[in-house]
Amino acid sequence: MKIGIVSDIHCNVRALKAALHEMGDVDELFCAGDSVYGYRWSNEVFNLLRERNAHVVMGNHDFDFLQVHKQRNGSNGYITPENHELATGLPGRIRMDLGGRSILMVHASPFEPYGEYIYPHTPKFGDLGTVDADVFIYGHTHMPVVEQLGPVLVVNPGSAGEVRDRTRPFFTYAVVDLASLEAEVHDIQVDLNGA
Repeated sequence: MKIGIVSDIHCNVRALKAALHEMGDVDELFCAGDSVYGYRWSNEVFNLLRERNAHVVMGNHDFDFLQVHKQRNGSNGYITPENHELATGLPGRIRMDLGGRSILMVHASPFEPYGEYIYPHTPKFGDLGTVDADVFIYGHTHMPVVEQLGPVLVVNPGSAGEVRDRTRPFFTYAVVDLASLEAEVHDIQVDLNGA
């Protein structure tokens, strides 16, 4: 069984479409949050995630948008009723068993403070090997990571919407084979000026 993983789409529907096309037939799709960007909304992004029955967690940008949307009585961006229901019901973490493996997904950190950026060079990165899961998925940093930390395969797909990692200037996504516990991050190039 293979799962596809995207994160930090930030309203970039063109990059998301390219990622979904390039990853091909995966059994399940996971999104580690930040589907939208600050105070911008994208029904197109949420439509694609709904159509693919994606497992999606709440990112900090998703949360921020919904808070402002609520404060302004819904006047800061049109959300379809279906997408509003999906967005407001997003969990902060998803824990599930799939293909004989336990999976935990959050947007940023599984530890307090939950909004912390965890990079491979930060002290808490090694602690990810202590989470109770075979596969731990997170986003937030926009930096792709695939690393086996003890019993835990740690996967950050990078960003399918906004490049921040200057060492890898591409949109990225990940695919994990749950049978072999092998994961790969894939670069995608998207012509954002094209039709």
